[in-house]
Amino acid sequence: MDDQVQAALRRVPGVTAVYVVGEHGPEDPAAAGTLEETQRALLAALAGALRQAASDLSLGELGEFLVEAGNGAIMAGTLPRGKTALVVTGAGANLGMVRVELRRLRRSA
Repeated sequence: MDDQVQAALRRVPGVTAVYVVGEHGPEDPAAAGTLEETQRALLAALAGALRQAASDLSLGELGEFLVEAGNGAIMAGTLPRGKTALVVTGAGANLGMVRVELRRLRRSA
């Protein structure tokens, strides 16, 4: 399933890296993208912290989150079996298409 997630999200123009992380960090050290192991671990920690914050605030299960920056964005969406897809994009990427694909992946599994 992880390969299907990565392939689907990499097809969106502007996506530069895709990682699937579990509750305990990155699932695949050879994931599609160019980030180093430490950066992947930090992205996994960010996803975990936001999942925990949503739970602690009684907001329910985290669906998606978006962090926009000057040169790109980080988007994440939950997947079945406690996994999260983390997507790194460049500036000008179609974030709406990333969001649509994340939702499709969440529903199809």
